[in-house]
Amino acid sequence: MMLFFYRVDKTMPEIHLSKESVSDYFKNMFTFDLRAGFITAIVALPLSIGFAVASNVDPSMGIYTAIVAGFLASLFGGSKFSITGPTGSMSVVVLAAMSQYGMEGLFLATVLAGLIQILLGLFKVGKIIKFLPLPLISGFTAGLGLMIIVYQIPNALGLDLPEYESTIEMLGLVLSDLGSINPVVVLMTIGTILLIRLLPRLTKGKKYFASVPPTIVALILSILIFVFLHPDIPTVGLIPAKLPTFSLFKISLSLAVDVLPFALMLVLLGTLESLLCAVVCDGMTATKHDSDRELIGQGIAKVVTPFFGGLPSTAAISRSTINIREGAKTRAGGMFHSLFLLIILLFLGWLGAYLPYAFIAGVLFCVALPMINLREFKLMLNYDRIDAAIFGITFFLTVFADMLLAFEVGILLTMIKFMYDMTQSVQINTIEDYDSTDSADQIRALHERFGDKLAIYTINGPFFFGAMNVFDQKVNVHLPTKRQVIVIRMRYVPYVDATATSRLNEFIASRNRENKYVLITGIRPVVKKHLLRDEIFDTHVRNKEVYLFDSTELAVRYAVNEIFPKFENK
Repeated sequence: MMLFFYRVDKTMPEIHLSKESVSDYFKNMFTFDLRAGFITAIVALPLSIGFAVASNVDPSMGIYTAIVAGFLASLFGGSKFSITGPTGSMSVVVLAAMSQYGMEGLFLATVLAGLIQILLGLFKVGKIIKFLPLPLISGFTAGLGLMIIVYQIPNALGLDLPEYESTIEMLGLVLSDLGSINPVVVLMTIGTILLIRLLPRLTKGKKYFASVPPTIVALILSILIFVFLHPDIPTVGLIPAKLPTFSLFKISLSLAVDVLPFALMLVLLGTLESLLCAVVCDGMTATKHDSDRELIGQGIAKVVTPFFGGLPSTAAISRSTINIREGAKTRAGGMFHSLFLLIILLFLGWLGAYLPYAFIAGVLFCVALPMINLREFKLMLNYDRIDAAIFGITFFLTVFADMLLAFEVGILLTMIKFMYDMTQSVQINTIEDYDSTDSADQIRALHERFGDKLAIYTINGPFFFGAMNVFDQKVNVHLPTKRQVIVIRMRYVPYVDATATSRLNEFIASRNRENKYVLITGIRPVVKKHLLRDEIFDTHVRNKEVYLFDSTELAVRYAVNEIFPKFENK
């Protein structure tokens, strides 16, 4: 039992124990964690079975996942209250990976995903995932939600369909077999959905009933209906009462390459869901999670779980909120949740023979519906039609084509939109474009005085390959003129890429060939460091083919005192 009450130092891998902390834990926190773990396990049981069913694998694999991954993620993760296990979004990826590469391919993809997540945590780059845009994530998540609903239609109608390879094919089989619909199954599915959705409202404010999870009530009623009424409906079947056992599976380089796209998909979904769950837990408990450690913990869970016959996992918000609501004080609540699931598996697995698929379908419908956020789509439709188009295309491809293709196309469209928006934000202005200010008026006065010899341009925004068209337009205006000096103000340039640096070098070289001068002012330290790292630009500076100044006033003064006299003396 000592293993449960540990403290993992952020910088050291050792596990530290102290008698005082253990004694204090048992005195003040143990019963809270035990109760929260028990209730959370009861809620997690049907969900774990349901997501295994949605993944078209043995129901016991869902429970194995919740036991092994749930324990390891709670032990090593960076969020004390997150509960890890199989989830709806993962089940869709599992189904796709299984259909192409079988169980060994799925296991290998899960291990690869875990290794990548561990690396993301170790190198502290996991937060990059947070920069993925809302239209892409919402469209993809909504697509996954609809796929869960669609693939549960046969279970919700009591249909026994032959094997199918696509969503459209499955829908066609359903339409051709409508005459075989089992009305008892339909009624039980609808009843499960209504009970889960309405019970919290009916028991709100009731002292003893408000905390009862509606999923558990629906589970008990479904089993009782089957036991006492004996309806002719399909059930999950007997779940073997045995411990998850360690076993190896075939690993090959060629298979690893094949399943890598699925591994990356698991990384994306796992990282997004786990970090979002951690944020929700922080808000409910006034705590602060460690994002990098959370990724490491989730990665460890993914690496280990397949060797015990488990599925890909991630932190689940619904189970985590129940863990918190039931009074969990430490990460041991999540670990107790896994232990209680193990006990249920060993002693109550036989109840699976009385658990209708209709109940599983109803639970999964309730899980999937919130994933389809029409409010976000409406917001995007009103705010930005291009964002709405990205949402729609990603959603459509996820459901009716291929989720990997959907994500790739979504990323591509997002990048194109981003580059277009960035290009539109870049401006290259002359001094006449500015409103009257003391600084602008001073520069404008100098410009008017030496306007036949001097041109001043200001670059506003990131100077990157997308801005080259704007830059070239301004340059083409300047080139035919007889002005000896061009001043480029870069105070408002936060970023310069290689394309822009190369084009700037070309411009400097062309001005030097015509015995003209280029003065650059106000370069930010980060941008200056980037430019000077380029050998050609650095050579221009050292050879005095381009001059750098802190301010425009200093540059103009230099031009007046040092450059213009050279031309006047010729």
